[in-house]
Amino acid sequence: MTSKAQTRREALLLLLNNGDEPLTGGILAQQLGVSRQIIVQDIALLRETGASIVGTSQGYVLEKNSRENLELTEKEDKANSDAAECSDDKKPLERTFKVRHDPEQTRDELETIISAGGRVVNVSISHRAYGFLSAPLAIETEEDISRFINDIESGKSAPLSTATSGYHYHLIAADDEEAFETIGRALADKGYLAPLLPHEMPE
Repeated sequence: MTSKAQTRREALLLLLNNGDEPLTGGILAQQLGVSRQIIVQDIALLRETGASIVGTSQGYVLEKNSRENLELTEKEDKANSDAAECSDDKKPLERTFKVRHDPEQTRDELETIISAGGRVVNVSISHRAYGFLSAPLAIETEEDISRFINDIESGKSAPLSTATSGYHYHLIAADDEEAFETIGRALADKGYLAPLLPHEMPE
C-alpha cells in the first residue's frame, strides 16, 4: 500500500520532471500543500534512492539521466515509506546560526557545519531596504557543497550575504543538541560565528 508520504514524493518527482525551469522549495511546498522543510526532507530521501535532483540558486532541477529512470523498486518504495513516516512524525532539531565571512570562505564555512554533524537547510539575510530574504539550500554532503559553489561560480553570481557585508543566517538541522554545540564551537573557532540578537531572529 502506497503511503501518503510516498505519493507526495512521486508527485514531487513528476513536478520536477515536467518543469521547464528550476522550481524553488517554496513553489514545490505550495503545490504539494506541505512545508518547505518537508520538501527538503523528501528531496534528501529521493537523492538516496538515486534521483539526480540538483539544487541551484534558482531552485531544484532534475538532471536528464534521472528523468529517464524515475521508477523505484518495490523494496525502495517500502524503505522510503518507512523513512518518511519517521521523518514526518519526528521533526529534526533545528537552530539558527548567525555568521559572517568573506565570499571566498563560503566553502570552508559549509564544510565546517557538515563535518560537525549539521545539515544546512537555508540561508537568510536581514536587509535594511529589502527586509528578510531567504533561499533554500538543502546542503548535507560534500557533493552538495561543490554543486552549490559551482552554481554560484558558473552563474557569475554572488552569495546572498554580499548584500549585508557578509552577515547572514543559516537554519541548520541536526540529530541532537550536542551537534549544535559542536557546530557553534567550530564556527566560533574559525571566526565565522556572530552574535544572534533577539530582534534578529528570522521568523
